[in-house]
Amino acid sequence: MSHRPPHEDEGQFALWRVKRSPSAVDSRSVVIAHADVPAGESIALLLRLKDFVAVATSTLDNLELMLEHWKPRALLLDTRLCRGDGFQFVRKAARNPEFDGVLIVAMTSVFPFESPSDIRQAGFDGLCRRPCPVWRLADMLEGHFRSSTDRA
Repeated sequence: MSHRPPHEDEGQFALWRVKRSPSAVDSRSVVIAHADVPAGESIALLLRLKDFVAVATSTLDNLELMLEHWKPRALLLDTRLCRGDGFQFVRKAARNPEFDGVLIVAMTSVFPFESPSDIRQAGFDGLCRRPCPVWRLADMLEGHFRSSTDRA
């Protein structure tokens, strides 16, 4: 058995808000929006191997089109896709009631440095700075989906 050490550095990995799904349906759906197509597809494939329903896209236009027809429970978003417009997509999603149960996690690089507080203020629920192990994302998603279905 391997022991995964805790990651205590909020600058590298953090989850600030836990969101509950308004639906009783236990969906393990995830969209990975990543500017690097092979990286996004690899993350989606590895998450599918962990029994998530995961798809990847590489542009905000494709993401917005996808979200018109499908409501995932989590969105992993490469900040390169939305940094240029001041994170308007995320800011709008954070105010939209349809995203109340959708976990939105920023996937960002070391350079240019985006502080965790800036990421959080933009409306993201969490942060994963590259390189971020997929097992850490899977563990975070497992916890998110589990807490969403644990109803008192």
